[in-house]
Amino acid sequence: MTTQLMGFIAASLVIIVVPGPDLVLLLRNAATDGRRGAAATAAGIMLGNGILAAAAVAGLTALLTGSQMLYTALRIAGAVYLAYLGARALIDFVRHRKQHDDDPSPMNQAQLLTGHRKKGADQAFRQGLVSNLLNPKVAAFYLSLFPQFELPGVPTLTQHVIMAGLFWGLALIWYIVVVTVLGHVQTLLRRRRVQRGITGTSGVVLVSLGVAMAFRD
Repeated sequence: MTTQLMGFIAASLVIIVVPGPDLVLLLRNAATDGRRGAAATAAGIMLGNGILAAAAVAGLTALLTGSQMLYTALRIAGAVYLAYLGARALIDFVRHRKQHDDDPSPMNQAQLLTGHRKKGADQAFRQGLVSNLLNPKVAAFYLSLFPQFELPGVPTLTQHVIMAGLFWGLALIWYIVVVTVLGHVQTLLRRRRVQRGITGTSGVVLVSLGVAMAFRD
């Protein structure tokens, strides 16, 4: 059992740490909203992970991956959402690229994201949640990873509960570390040039991920 658990933990850490849409979104919100935005985004992501983990344990995600129509619809919705977030970031980047880099004052968060209104932590939370829930690969991951490991003498349902809890806990630790690190570099992230760079880069990455999600099976 120990060998199986260690193997599951190792596989989970690789999946969690490899950068994806969630991490890109978190970095963008950290640059524009500071630690508060990063923490809110991470909270949304973790709630989404929790919902999908519970659905996997209950067998609900099997319905998603078993229905090509549902899977495709969710995949397209997720792709459109990522592209939308990326397009907004690129619009903000173009809108503010002419601002002076030598201005010591940090770029205003409201100007960067909406131009005229403040983006609250609740919006960052929703972005993290929706981004996570609309990624069908996350649901498929739960179904593909769980069967690869077996805990001898433990009922299947209990095994899935244990593994789902482990994965969620490892992801939580990872995002706590990421948010803490980003919190320590807030001064750097709030510089105009850095904010614009992160905004433009995240926009390109999010749009690219959205396009890739739309056209992959």
